Amino acid sequence: MWTSTNKKLSLFLGIIFTIGIILGFIFLIYLDEANKEIIYLNINEWLQNLNTSHINNIISHIAILSSLFILSLFMVGIPLSLFFVFYNGFSIGFLLMALIDIFGIKGLLYGLVYVIITKGIYLFLALLFVLALIKIAIMFLKALISKEKINKDSLSKLLKRIFICIAIILISDVILYFGGTKLINVFNFLIF
Repeated sequence: MWTSTNKKLSLFLGIIFTIGIILGFIFLIYLDEANKEIIYLNINEWLQNLNTSHINNIISHIAILSSLFILSLFMVGIPLSLFFVFYNGFSIGFLLMALIDIFGIKGLLYGLVYVIITKGIYLFLALLFVLALIKIAIMFLKALISKEKINKDSLSKLLKRIFICIAIILISDVILYFGGTKLINVFNFLIF
């Protein structure tokens, strides 16, 4: 059951994510031509190598999510979790704008397909993960400030949600490792 706190936190995270996307677009627009050329060369090289490589995010996702989880228990991770949401939005906006600059509307379509395939499940579950982390931090903060007891049922539900999110993200990463590039290559006709 969604309470008003969940809605407010979800809206807040959605706003941070959207601001990140917008700033990612704007950042590329204001780069000088020399830096844009380097980025375009790197993207073209990445697209050429996509046929022979794997999408391997398993270790980085384990490191990021476990670090955020541990740091959030000490309240240090909450600002980092918010930055994590912003950064993911920024990187998506930057990638989409770079593909638009290189390939036009076809680049936008390809970029959207790429983001949905490679980051769709991850971003959705990462937002649920961060939402649960913030709620746990709020519970600990209330217990620390007002000396009220932590509701163990709520805490165990949030911890289960966190571990389920991590497990599904890792399963998704394994599937992407073995089949992600094959699925993305189906959409290569959009840009080649």
